[in-house]
Amino acid sequence: MKKLFSLLLITLLIFSLIGCKQVISKDQSNIKGDEKISTKEILTIADYYPFKENTIMDYEGIGNEYAEQKTFIEFVEGNRAQMKIMNPGTVFVKVMEYKDGALTEVFAEGEFYHIENMLNANTNSSNTILKEPLQVGNTWSNDEGSTMEITSLDRKIETPSGTYNALEVTTEFKDGRNQKEYYAKDIGLVARIYNDGEYEVKTLLEEIENSKHEMEILSYYPTSEDIGTAYVEQDIEFGTNDSIEEILANIMKNPPSSKLISPISKNTNINKIHLNRESWTLEVDFSKELLIDMNAGSSLELEILKSIVNTLGKFYDVEKVYITIEGSPYESGHIGIKPGESFSVDDVDVKEFNK
Repeated sequence: MKKLFSLLLITLLIFSLIGCKQVISKDQSNIKGDEKISTKEILTIADYYPFKENTIMDYEGIGNEYAEQKTFIEFVEGNRAQMKIMNPGTVFVKVMEYKDGALTEVFAEGEFYHIENMLNANTNSSNTILKEPLQVGNTWSNDEGSTMEITSLDRKIETPSGTYNALEVTTEFKDGRNQKEYYAKDIGLVARIYNDGEYEVKTLLEEIENSKHEMEILSYYPTSEDIGTAYVEQDIEFGTNDSIEEILANIMKNPPSSKLISPISKNTNINKIHLNRESWTLEVDFSKELLIDMNAGSSLELEILKSIVNTLGKFYDVEKVYITIEGSPYESGHIGIKPGESFSVDDVDVKEFNK
């Protein structure tokens, strides 16, 4: 776990990107021949916080190692979006909701290295990121009691990705520190500048990449040449609103070598994955084919279960995995557990697979 100071600093450095509705207007002129037509363009919070699917926003950091970051929208549903924020120190997840003229962070959790849909999680935050009307002088307080104010609608800001005329939001902290955030139309957050006297930290947009999020996973498989288990480092891609159940099942169904055995059959599905935060146990429900298609004695079955438990447990960073089949505790005839009992992650005698 990271030191408390680092987590507090990272929290100060990270805000978000997402979407909402309502109101700023700019006078524009459309000229058709000799006719000049004056119109008003109605801009919304959604213009400055687009829920961009399958888009990686890469930011340069200046002044602090944690100022560098990447963001990716993992899930979007209705008026909520879940963002993964990755920097050299940790990984955050934040859920943003736009409602009643405000964009609010309603859930936040650090050390979040796995994939889990938290859009409907219980609210643990109420930090207002932006509030309507979008006009200079509009002020509100964040959840720490600091004052936030829209201080410009067209502030010029230079970043490695280009120069923008951006919406500027200034946060004045109670001890004299301040932070300015800049949001460009149709892009989102393009810069954040934190000041504490002469100490300045910048987070500047460097690149926008239309891509899925790639991450590393340790996948475990029984070995075919002897009774044992080996692991492989692999990369997986996760796109906005993808099913992590399908991705993990596919990893287990397709070992990268003929010398490794698939721990689940091609017909087996993962019905649901749930991380129980009270007991810190991963609860995984499989389709009945996990047992029906398993053709193994007790020794191989142990290695199959070890592979499943290690793959899932390591990815979700838990030690206990509770496996059910169509809602009932795992029971094969050779091996069984009672309701509430779990299998444990076990690295004993497990080695990296050498092709």
